[in-house]
Amino acid sequence: MKRICLVLLMATTGASTALAESISLSKAVELSCHRIERLVTLKKIDESFMSNLGTVSVTAQKQAQPTDPAFKVMISLYPGADGTSTQLQLLMDDQGKTLSFNVIAGPASANPPKWQDKDSVTLTENSLHYVLDGWQTSNPDVKPFFTDMKSLRLSQIVDASGQTLSKTEFLSNSVATTLEVYLKLDGTFVSAQVK
Repeated sequence: MKRICLVLLMATTGASTALAESISLSKAVELSCHRIERLVTLKKIDESFMSNLGTVSVTAQKQAQPTDPAFKVMISLYPGADGTSTQLQLLMDDQGKTLSFNVIAGPASANPPKWQDKDSVTLTENSLHYVLDGWQTSNPDVKPFFTDMKSLRLSQIVDASGQTLSKTEFLSNSVATTLEVYLKLDGTFVSAQVK
C-alpha cells in the first residue's frame, strides 16, 4: 500500500511540475496590452501609449536558457511629422510575463485618430479577442493569425453609412492574407473578414 501511495504521489508531483505549453504569438500581443495599461498606471511610460497606439509587431525569440525571452513585442505610436514613432519594446517569457521594457524615444504623434469612447489599447485588445476566440468558433481562416501573428495596425475609418469605426489589420507569418476586424468606437464587434 505504501508503495502504491508513493507511485501516485510521484506521478501527481511530476504532472504538476511539468512545464506549461508556450502561449501563442497573438496571446503575447494581447498580454502586452495589459502591460501597457499597467505601465501607464504606474507612470513608468507616457499616457500617449494608451491613446496613440498605431502598430504592434511580435517575434518569437530563440531561447538558449529557459530564462531567456521567448517573445519580443514592439509597440509603435502613430508617427510624428518626420515619419518616425515613439516605441515600446517588451521582452516576455514563454507564458507572456514581461521580463523587461524599453521606451525608444521619438516625436509626438502627428494627427493621431481621436478615440471617443475607448482608448486605442482597449480597441486593440478587443480586436485581439476575436483572433483568440474566433478561429475556434466562427472562422477557421483566423487560425494563422492566432498561431503565427506577425503584426497588427489600428486605424479609424468611416463606413458606407457614415459610422466611424476602428479597423485592426492583422498580418501572419504563415499566410499572405490579411484579417480585418471592425469595431464600434465603444469596442463592440461589428464584423471581420479575411482577404
